[in-house]
Amino acid sequence: MASARLQRISGPLLRSSDFGSLQETLLVTAVATVLIIRTQLWLTNYPQIGGGGLHIAHLLWGGLFMLIALGLSVTFLGRPVKRRVAIVGGVGFGFFIDELGKFVTSDNNYFYKPAAALIYLVFVALFMVARWIQNRGVLTSRESLANAIELAGEATRHRLDERTREKALALLDRADPDDPLVAPVRRLLLEIETTPLPPPNWWTLRVQRMRGAIQRLTTRPDFPLLLTLVFGLWALLSFLSTAELALALVTDLGGAHAGFVADGFGNLRFANVASICSSFVSALFVARGIVLVYRRDTPGAVVWFERALLLSILLGRVFDFYESQFGAVLGLAVDLMLLYGARRLANNAEPAERQPVVSAGPSAGVVVPASAS
Repeated sequence: MASARLQRISGPLLRSSDFGSLQETLLVTAVATVLIIRTQLWLTNYPQIGGGGLHIAHLLWGGLFMLIALGLSVTFLGRPVKRRVAIVGGVGFGFFIDELGKFVTSDNNYFYKPAAALIYLVFVALFMVARWIQNRGVLTSRESLANAIELAGEATRHRLDERTREKALALLDRADPDDPLVAPVRRLLLEIETTPLPPPNWWTLRVQRMRGAIQRLTTRPDFPLLLTLVFGLWALLSFLSTAELALALVTDLGGAHAGFVADGFGNLRFANVASICSSFVSALFVARGIVLVYRRDTPGAVVWFERALLLSILLGRVFDFYESQFGAVLGLAVDLMLLYGARRLANNAEPAERQPVVSAGPSAGVVVPASAS
């Protein structure tokens, strides 16, 4: 039903079968661009490109990259160009959003303190919208057929290997068999001579090895206990570091920290109080999860661990970015790694009958719910 509502809203627009990974590529590229820009500026003491009264702002570079992405998308055919569009467009958006402080201040202040938090909120909002679109249901019959036809077109570029053909045939299996295009497209795919699979490059081999190492680590019998200990340490350190930053409770650094009038709750700003409360509630969620691990309720524990992390990512880190600017990136990276670990733990603990059935052949990647098999 959700997919039908989306279809009514979008009209003739059809989703790509790769739209989820493309959206993630765009967001990751944009985030990486902002971090690279800020790091480079910090290392070079914020140089000014230009002279004689001229200043080439990041906004112009962002517009140039986004224009290149638009030019690629309206000029060239093929699925590989979509990945390039997502990367180039992400770089352009990163350059653009990095200048947010200038857009929201009357004096065009690039160093506007809340800018880092606002940029972070923009990326969180974009991620949530992307997730909402991805969760609108599986591809419709028309979308599956359109993607299969697009994959068949890869033969004109000598890029239709056996894995791509199997993926196209799996998409056709989702399409309406009574559609007059399904049978001819299937016949075409079966008759086309495929090209050999390209050998994995250096980067692909490294990624495969990393995934194998992660798989071995997350399937170890002691992984749940190890992850639980890490969560407990994370919750304790997050709360203590937040409280120490605001109140100098743990170490005596000569009074209140920079930006604070004096130690004590009466002198804290809203951002400080909200950050402390967020860390405290996250610690309570983790404590609840640890209790459930002790009771051997791993799925229930994972739910509380994820709640703690989502509260930290969606609320606590906003105030961290406000107070610490881009220094909060390290804490966010830790949150994301722990969230990935929690998801892996959930997958390992999930009963086999609830796990999706994934083809082990060349068409791997097309997921069919177990209830539908």
